[in-house]
Amino acid sequence: MLKKISLVAVFLAVTAVSLHAAPWMSHNSRRAPKSLIVVGNYKTPRLMAATILGLTNQPYIVVTNDGRYFAFLPKAKQEIPADKIDVYINRLNPKRIVIIGDERFVTRAQEEQLRKVNLLRIPMIRIYGGDWGRIAEELDDMLNIGNLAREFRRNYYDLSMSDARLRNPAAAPEENQVKNGEDIPAGSEEVPASEPEAL
Repeated sequence: MLKKISLVAVFLAVTAVSLHAAPWMSHNSRRAPKSLIVVGNYKTPRLMAATILGLTNQPYIVVTNDGRYFAFLPKAKQEIPADKIDVYINRLNPKRIVIIGDERFVTRAQEEQLRKVNLLRIPMIRIYGGDWGRIAEELDDMLNIGNLAREFRRNYYDLSMSDARLRNPAAAPEENQVKNGEDIPAGSEEVPASEPEAL
């Protein structure tokens, strides 16, 4: 009788641990870095990449206008020498490289430099459009994140509010505010972000 009770107790304990671990395992496997995000050094694309990093731990690379590369990982940030970018990307071994934004943000020459890394082995995709909210929705589907569009809109709203307050602390102009759920334009007036700093 004691053996039966022990076996039942062990079975219940294993079942409880399995049920508790199942969401963690599925949650964690979904967050494994499968995509390497590449963005130009502009506020909106960097905000998109940072939101993806926050939700999925997927790394991203910022390409500056002068051709420098900065890698952002969950707990680290570093400058990558341009002549070592192929070594760095191959060491990360992503399943795909995703460039966010059109040629105003990551130029065709910068894209060609990335294509030299290993054109045949790592697929490269460029996602762009006229509405950053729709871009977030597309990335949400493609990367299987689940709530990227909502989080990005919230972060974009917070960023636009803080920018408006910095320009005019007394009253933020209505035209500079983007409310949750509104379209986020990918306008040509995109402001460069502050230069990343190497650690």
